[in-house]
Amino acid sequence: MTSPDLYPHRGFMLDTGRKFFPVEAILSLLTVLHQYNFNVFHWHIYDAESFPVHWPEEGLGLTNVSLRHGCSARCYSPGDIARVVEWGRRLGVLVYPETDVPGHCDIWGLWKKHLVVGRPNPKQPEAQLDITHSETYDHIASLVSTVDRYFGSAPLHHFGGDEVAYIWQTADDNKLFESFLHWLQTLHPRTNKSLVLWDDPLTDEGKNVRLSKDWIIQTWHNGVSGEIVERGHRVIVSESDVFYIGNADKGKMEGFVFPEGERVLGFEVVWFTSEGDDPWDFRESWVMEPIKAASRIRRNNTRNRR
Repeated sequence: MTSPDLYPHRGFMLDTGRKFFPVEAILSLLTVLHQYNFNVFHWHIYDAESFPVHWPEEGLGLTNVSLRHGCSARCYSPGDIARVVEWGRRLGVLVYPETDVPGHCDIWGLWKKHLVVGRPNPKQPEAQLDITHSETYDHIASLVSTVDRYFGSAPLHHFGGDEVAYIWQTADDNKLFESFLHWLQTLHPRTNKSLVLWDDPLTDEGKNVRLSKDWIIQTWHNGVSGEIVERGHRVIVSESDVFYIGNADKGKMEGFVFPEGERVLGFEVVWFTSEGDDPWDFRESWVMEPIKAASRIRRNNTRNRR
């Protein structure tokens, strides 16, 4: 279904770093999303708690550490990812990856301690990648190249960038982080791929990060979407009080007012999972109600415009 009053980006984000979802469950979720007119699946495939992806390809070092010490003893092979991407393609649902850096990377520290700052602990995450270390950049470049190959020609790539603390103890951690984000853009030079970040670099108190307007910003802090649009960025709206599973409901979505303008690409319903979730919980009302409510969002609905 296509219509001028539909946002072009109608997405759902699934976190499989905190809870592993079998491929069959993900395929079934994609089918449900298709039925409710979603056209994007954002795969937050790893997090601080586990790294269920085959990488590095030679030796699978981080993968094997995750299988031993992470929250799941299972992982996704390149073939598994290809199945999900292909099923999405058949349904008209774009599947795109998130390689979240430099935060949410405690599991990396159990693989190579010198790659992180802070004390790595997947059960109580507080570490992040050490972006003063040249080896860190080599590993990130390798990971991004590998993940891009696994996901094929996906026109989007999410780099996270959220919940980053200035704990590198350099003369100017803000400049370091800003330079790191600029460097991430060089991993996709002269391509048609659009790059996405969470809103934190632009909204966190104490940060003064200058970003290229080429970045798409996914907003999760409440009330910031209009400000990000005014600053010239394209925006995917996921303000947490309205669009996060566990908070979201029909009334909140019907009452949410979107910023106006073509830079508002659309929205994503976000499911940051927990270890106690069941992979088939998407069939339960607390997940299905937000999916159904989001399927009714329209551009020309005055209740959905600011």
